[in-house]
Amino acid sequence: MIKYINKFILVAVVVLMAGCQATELDELLDNPNGVTPETADVNFFFNAIQLDFALMNVSIADLTMPYTRMMAMTGGNVYENALTPDNGSLNFVWRTAYAGIFPDVDAMIPLAQESGLTTHIGAAKVMKAYTMITLVDLFGAVPYTEAGQGFNNPSPVADSAESVAEAALALLDEAIADLNTPATAAPTTDLFYGGSADNWRKAAKSIKLKYYVNTRLARSNESAVQALITEGDLIESPAEDFQFNAGLNRENPDARHPYYAEHYETANGRYLSNYFMWSMFGEKEVEDPRLRYYFYRQDCDVLDEDQFTLDCVFPEDPDPTARLRPLHYTGPYPFCVASLDGYWGRDHGNNDGIPPDGSKRTVFGLYPAGGSFDAGQCAGVKNGGTDGAGGAGIVPIMMSSYVEFLKAEAAMMMGAGDAAAALEAGVRESISKVQSFGALNNSGVDMSLVASDSVYVAYVMDAFNNADGPGKMDIIMKEYHIASWGNGIEAYNNYRRTGFPSGMQPTRDEISGEFPRSLVYPADYVNLNANASQKTITDQIFWDTNPAGFIE
Repeated sequence: MIKYINKFILVAVVVLMAGCQATELDELLDNPNGVTPETADVNFFFNAIQLDFALMNVSIADLTMPYTRMMAMTGGNVYENALTPDNGSLNFVWRTAYAGIFPDVDAMIPLAQESGLTTHIGAAKVMKAYTMITLVDLFGAVPYTEAGQGFNNPSPVADSAESVAEAALALLDEAIADLNTPATAAPTTDLFYGGSADNWRKAAKSIKLKYYVNTRLARSNESAVQALITEGDLIESPAEDFQFNAGLNRENPDARHPYYAEHYETANGRYLSNYFMWSMFGEKEVEDPRLRYYFYRQDCDVLDEDQFTLDCVFPEDPDPTARLRPLHYTGPYPFCVASLDGYWGRDHGNNDGIPPDGSKRTVFGLYPAGGSFDAGQCAGVKNGGTDGAGGAGIVPIMMSSYVEFLKAEAAMMMGAGDAAAALEAGVRESISKVQSFGALNNSGVDMSLVASDSVYVAYVMDAFNNADGPGKMDIIMKEYHIASWGNGIEAYNNYRRTGFPSGMQPTRDEISGEFPRSLVYPADYVNLNANASQKTITDQIFWDTNPAGFIE
């Protein structure tokens, strides 16, 4: 019992260090769904780890998708003021990792070892290792060896980013060994893989592949990448995707995808990106077959708006959005709205005030949020949580399509495999995954409006086969970018590593400032840790060896 009590003392200390108020700590310790010394069961720990891991990754997507124009960057007009240290998502990610996932994993493992629960152990190590790697990808140097000591060390020193990442790789190898050892029982609730040790192992190896490709500029990883690809024990089909599966419960607790709860209840939710929506129907000569699954239009005509609701459209002009279009918008990307037929978000760096457009702006669709399929209904979505799939979406972590795009990059840059075959497989698997959500749609709408898969794939592959080397990489990263909708960290890493996809919409201000090569530390960490000091957004992660000004 002492070790359980110590664990909860540790959680309390870390949460206090993270800047929680007393009421927040009381809510954490009194949470009827949380782990307490009296209910310190392996499955309770495992459930808490899974939920923390899923919610943390949603917050990571919130933080990173705006930089790659997947969500609208509305927190600031330029990069320097778009993300401040006191941002709630920053603090949530940090607190969830250090006060949730890490101590829960460390406390669960001895309990699970006593009972031979190797699947619990291996899966928990996979989630911890992924969290460690992602913290490095976001911030660089972070506490690890001195973290988690509670009162004994309230100000842990940050370890080098590379050393934390190497520790995560070692933890993944431990996880693989655990998952290869028969378990006495599977987890009672596994919201990722239903208790499949084989799929957890494939996830671990796929995360290793991601790490090796992502760090290829800083290390010689060719042999490690080739070994993983040759072995073939990776996520190879949508059925093996590493994803958190949200539920249908509306309250007590709300088990639905956070993006569904955000847009389909009383709140208006965040703005989607005009550029990202447009890239799926306007940038290529063919429409993306995932378009109507990703986005749902509440209003299909923006030309009947007044200047109070949509102040950048002038219906009386031949070109309704031309009057205010910034002069530096010389590319073909959209301005003001993605299209006049209702794809309505915001431009990159538009931090204007919020007009009364909550019932008009485009919202998350069927994939991945479990929302509505867009069959041209052009109707509002605040209907008591009854629309679409009811929020039974997913949080995508590592998908089979991502693995194929990583293979394609490895073939191009590391001499491992067939880039064209991997690219085509990635596009096909992403489309297949997204369209499988059609079975979840409970609205009874006509889904025949989806663009042709074969036409889209043929267009992409023809462009790839006729491109030069940089052009081929640009296409691979563009398709990875589109496929990673709902994730965020993948596209952010890819953009910093490769500089692709190219030609994305600039900020509305002509001078955008320095692109964030990493995120600032959360205010909670800097203010309450005597050994912490703030960093800048121009600090580069160890694997990002590209020159300053490489991307914008």
